[in-house]
Amino acid sequence: MKGLTVREHMVLYKDAKYNTFPSAIHLNDGGYLVGFRQAPDRRSVYGRYDHIDPSSKAVTISSADGRNWSAEAEVLFDHFFYGVQDPCLNVMFDGTIVGTFFMWKVFETGDLPEQPRDRAVYDQWRARKAGAYTIRSNDDGKTWDQPVAISIPDVAIRGTGVQAKDGSLLIPMYRLGSDGFEVLIARTENCGHTWTIQGTVRSIDGCDFQEPLLYRAPSGKLIVLMRTRLQGSRPEANRCPLYTSESTDDGVTWSRPAAQPFYSPSPFHGLLLKDGRLLLTYGHRYEPYGIRAALLDPECERWDASEEIVLREDASGRDIGYTSSVQLDDHTVLVTYYYYDTDGYRYIAGTLCELQG
Repeated sequence: MKGLTVREHMVLYKDAKYNTFPSAIHLNDGGYLVGFRQAPDRRSVYGRYDHIDPSSKAVTISSADGRNWSAEAEVLFDHFFYGVQDPCLNVMFDGTIVGTFFMWKVFETGDLPEQPRDRAVYDQWRARKAGAYTIRSNDDGKTWDQPVAISIPDVAIRGTGVQAKDGSLLIPMYRLGSDGFEVLIARTENCGHTWTIQGTVRSIDGCDFQEPLLYRAPSGKLIVLMRTRLQGSRPEANRCPLYTSESTDDGVTWSRPAAQPFYSPSPFHGLLLKDGRLLLTYGHRYEPYGIRAALLDPECERWDASEEIVLREDASGRDIGYTSSVQLDDHTVLVTYYYYDTDGYRYIAGTLCELQG
């Protein structure tokens, strides 16, 4: 397959805060919206960043053309007590945006009995998940309603879903099960107010499945792309293969997950292009650090026929990635992600790519 030509790297949004984990969508009116997590820069106090912060919030930037972006970030959701994590955006057929996120509550070490799911924060505090939520906008992200808690316990969400022909929305979630992290496919018929579990993709091969994205192929089958981490001792570069699983009954039953020839300890994103190919993108958290891509057949049946494409390899370290792509026109794709240069400030970046047919 022919590939992509990188035309330009752009800074979509940068300030003195810690901006990460973008989710980009093409609005029904033709514009574009990127949601992302924003937190204070704690380096001057703690010497480093942490992906959990009790002051983190969800924000958005917008663009009419995908090239010129709003200078100020608008608040999607902020909470007084909890840190907001991983806002992800889904556009429904009628233009409604259904956003998802989950939250963390940070405790003093010793305030509560320690649990296996707790996370250490700056080696001084403990964080515990405070639920996952949906939120909606009917005006292209200018205003949002109040969040609604997802009734499925212990789940986190990083990845977008797909809408079925009957209007329901399927969202991939993940949580720690009895045999490691597993992926749940959840269904809502009312834009996130109530949920049922449609199907489950359980861990295999001593491999945790996390941060899934759901993709519908032209044939109608569903494919879930899963970030993984293989347990046990093995070379770091081989510990995080992309795993996929497929469903032909709208997510009720799933094939045995299979490892694919792409590796990243950062989630994978898939975008069906207008020319029928699937664009796979991901952060490359191994030296040289950067962003990579591949062009696949839309049914994801010929993985070995695809080659890795280097979009850039000039990052200052491995805290990068979380790609999310949108197509601007027949020949142009914008790949968004978070990145940092020598000054250390994490920012929302974009790479404009020209498609070669």
